[in-house]
Amino acid sequence: MAITNFFRDRNGRVRIFEAPNLPLLAWAGFGAASMMALTPRFQGLMGRLSKVSLLFWALLETAGGRSPFRRTVGAAVLAGEVLPRS
Repeated sequence: MAITNFFRDRNGRVRIFEAPNLPLLAWAGFGAASMMALTPRFQGLMGRLSKVSLLFWALLETAGGRSPFRRTVGAAVLAGEVLPRS
C-alpha cells in the first residue's frame, strides 16, 4: 500500500480533514462551557460531557472513518483518553 493510499477513501478521494460532525462540535462546545463555568459543579459536568463527546467521536472514527488515516486518528484519540497516564 502506497503512503498516499493511507489518506484516500474507497473512491480515491483524499480524506484528511472534513467538516466537524456533531460529536466533535459538542466536544468543543462543552469544553468551552467548562472553561467559562462559574461554579465547580457546572465546570465538572461540562468537562465530563466534553470527554464523553470526544470518546464518542473517536469510536465513530475508529469504526467508520473514511480513510485509514482518519481511523488511525480516531484510535489514537481513543487510546489517549482511555489508557492511564503515568
